[in-house]
Amino acid sequence: MIQLNKDSIETEKKVSEKKRFVFPGSKVHSMPFLSFTIEHMSLKIKPDLVNKILLDCEQQITIRAFDDLAEIVLDISDLKVSKVNSQSINISNFRCVDNKQVIIEFSEQFRAGSTVNVDISYSAGYTSIDGKEEFGSPKTGFHFITKSNYSKQIPAYQAWTQGEATESRYWFPSIDIPQVKFTLDIEVSAPQGYDVISNGLLESKVMKDEFVIWKYVEKRPLPSYLISVVIGTFSHYESKYRDVSLYYYWPEEIKEEDAMLTFSETPKMLKFFEEYFETNYPFKKYSQTAVDNFEFGGMENTTCTTLTRRVLHDKKASSDYRNDIFLVVHELAHQWFGDMVTCKDWPHIWLNEGFATYCESLYWENSRGKDEFQYNLIEATDIYFEESNTLYNRPIVTNLYKHVDDLFDAHSYEKSGFILHMIRNHVGENNFRKSLKVYLEKYQNRSAETLDLLKVIEEVSGREMASFFDQWIYKQGHPKLEIEYSLENSDSIENVNRNSQRLKIKILQKNIDDSYEDSFRYYQFQLEFKIKIVDSSGQKNQMAHLMNVNNNDSESFVDIVGNFNIESISIDPEFKILKEISSIKVVNETRDFQLKKLLHNQVKCGETIVERINALRLLKDRYSEDGIRALYDAIVQDKFYGVAIEAANTLGSFYDKNNYEKSDNSYQCLVSILSSKSTFDALRSEVKKAVIRNIGIFERVESISLLKDVIHGSRDESNFVRSSAATALGKSSKEVEEVKNKFQVISLLKNLVEETETFQNVLATGALEGLKELATDKDNQIRIEVANFFLENTLESKDYFVRAQATSNLAKFLVSKNDTVDADTSAMHQAVFNRLKDLLRDDRRKIKINACSALADKDGRFHTIPDKRTYETIQVLIDVAKNDMDGFVRRKAEHSANIVREWIHTWASKPLLVNSEPSSSS
Repeated sequence: MIQLNKDSIETEKKVSEKKRFVFPGSKVHSMPFLSFTIEHMSLKIKPDLVNKILLDCEQQITIRAFDDLAEIVLDISDLKVSKVNSQSINISNFRCVDNKQVIIEFSEQFRAGSTVNVDISYSAGYTSIDGKEEFGSPKTGFHFITKSNYSKQIPAYQAWTQGEATESRYWFPSIDIPQVKFTLDIEVSAPQGYDVISNGLLESKVMKDEFVIWKYVEKRPLPSYLISVVIGTFSHYESKYRDVSLYYYWPEEIKEEDAMLTFSETPKMLKFFEEYFETNYPFKKYSQTAVDNFEFGGMENTTCTTLTRRVLHDKKASSDYRNDIFLVVHELAHQWFGDMVTCKDWPHIWLNEGFATYCESLYWENSRGKDEFQYNLIEATDIYFEESNTLYNRPIVTNLYKHVDDLFDAHSYEKSGFILHMIRNHVGENNFRKSLKVYLEKYQNRSAETLDLLKVIEEVSGREMASFFDQWIYKQGHPKLEIEYSLENSDSIENVNRNSQRLKIKILQKNIDDSYEDSFRYYQFQLEFKIKIVDSSGQKNQMAHLMNVNNNDSESFVDIVGNFNIESISIDPEFKILKEISSIKVVNETRDFQLKKLLHNQVKCGETIVERINALRLLKDRYSEDGIRALYDAIVQDKFYGVAIEAANTLGSFYDKNNYEKSDNSYQCLVSILSSKSTFDALRSEVKKAVIRNIGIFERVESISLLKDVIHGSRDESNFVRSSAATALGKSSKEVEEVKNKFQVISLLKNLVEETETFQNVLATGALEGLKELATDKDNQIRIEVANFFLENTLESKDYFVRAQATSNLAKFLVSKNDTVDADTSAMHQAVFNRLKDLLRDDRRKIKINACSALADKDGRFHTIPDKRTYETIQVLIDVAKNDMDGFVRRKAEHSANIVREWIHTWASKPLLVNSEPSSSS
């Protein structure tokens, strides 16, 4: 499984609030003891697409006992079990307990080692309130997708399942844990003209009345969460890779040539993985189906991945968008790591998700080259670092959590993926690949835990891996380094040349972490990485640097023989170690040895993009006039677009409202690129977006005409570039003096929202981001008009992407802080608050998550004292945290409630001002 939106991590840093992964109510989850298992399951279902219900289902399970048993217990939720019987054992009774389990009692002993078949009749979506029984759509697990304007006379035009992590129990009884795997056959009745896609091979299609009964069979065992059914009317395409049948399904209104932009590389991916793992694709079929309203990017159901249709795009978007390829690679890799070999329990989910994430990079390295591979690693670790620095740290493997969904985070995905990259470098390419082969062979059709992988790597490589796993898998956090360089005379006997110098490199770890289990931790990582030193002769001196875990700091020395200056120093130039460089400095700088010069040289001459990007990031707080030219050159001349993006971001970081010269020089550099058609047109779209985005940071009125040219398409730009220009336009209009001119900008941006339709509505959402910038305008009517526009665009009739963006932007209109609030503004604040409360109950995950974040946005905080609305905010968020069906929404709601609580705590800990102004919020 992969989340589609990787940019939803909370970015507000908190000083006094402890960052924590473990929320109150968390507990230690032990791997369950099994007294029996399921060996085979047969299902027969007939989803009612008209009434959106799932009734009168039939199930047969083959049970094998590990111990002598008098009863078995199966997981259920909202299921009404009407009958249980067996031809091979007498059943005395069955009962449902707390809507969580069905207990089936035997009238005779079920002996260890024996197997029996048990038949169960049940219906889903069951509720009983005050003795009144009702059946509706299942709350989760089995989803009916409807459209009010659908042309056919069936309200639910699609239905699909989503089982991970524990949602399968909402549509069939099972042992809903990943280590229990069984073979499957499933029969699904659907109206004529509808397709049914499920696990395994299609064995038969039988017409019965107005329905077609589709029967699928999967002979390799799979866990409950990977059972899938998709029903709908789709266009499709079939092909073959060797003896594997490939199927692609997508909504009928999408053109085949557009859909295949996403799917077409599948055979190439299969070939790469088979060769890299030295293990054939383990199944006979692989289908990919793009459906509506899918809340994840994709789900790796065995042999039949489900994807969101939101990644399907046309050729125009293909030059800017590649997330669909990563998504397809990720879910395909899961067929080996997750499906053929499944994590034994959820604390080991990194064995599924970390491998699938790193496989994205491996395929990218093979198909796009080393630079793209390293850039993919940088982007992935940035996601993890943001989670680590703004939310929490936790061990990759932990059994202390509140809900299993808590484990599906950047630690299990991006950090785990990079740890596999470190293992690959630690044991070597050959040992790494051989370890994967042995692991897949040894645990195929079974489940595995982290220790199993450790043992395989040790057996294959001959290396001790327990200390590595202890440091990187079982401990939280990562190294944060403070680095100092200094030059001193060399006293070594070997270097008698009076011109010789000694470079001293001092590295200090600052890994203080108070985020896990409320305990203070200080842990030093033992690291070994390369440091590359280039002197003015062009000589490269690479050295291995080993940090001693027992010391607070580590020092190394390099002798520079001859009258040479040091040109650059690169720390871990190939990015083989997970780390952050918190600070870097040169002690006692001279004209020839200064940090700024070292970094500029590294930007210009670094061999790897890792070197160049790291240097650009370290330059962000080191402005200089000569550095402006170096950054300009990096944008327009560097051969890799990721370096150019970082150079643009570094220029944007020089914005300083208290230093006009610094800001203006940086701004003029960016504008000179946009103003020159030949220069700008030569850039890739990603770089153009970065240039425009950073121009917006400076909020200069003179940018408006240039940005309008981009928006109106006078340069035939991509919609992604135009979207960045729309956002920058909103920022640049903040200082417009004439109200009528500002309203012209508002009108332009509103028209982009209302009258354009682009891939993922990227142009409309960029315009909404631009309008958000007017939340602090001094004119009340401007703020009210923009707020009302956002309110209108959160309605269910609006596009999903527009709704999600508008919901997020409402955060800026909860309070007004720099003006006198009149009655109309006060009414607007209350309307925004009421709408956000409504959106907490929306049908879509992203809308609810954005509403949670908006209610806890720092710009919506009370002025001086908490008011009634502050406490109501906590209450509504707690209600969501307790009752929402979606674990991701529940966690976001609890996190947001904690932020608001922290506001109150901060306020209460300060002396109360006698003449404090009352809050202007409603």
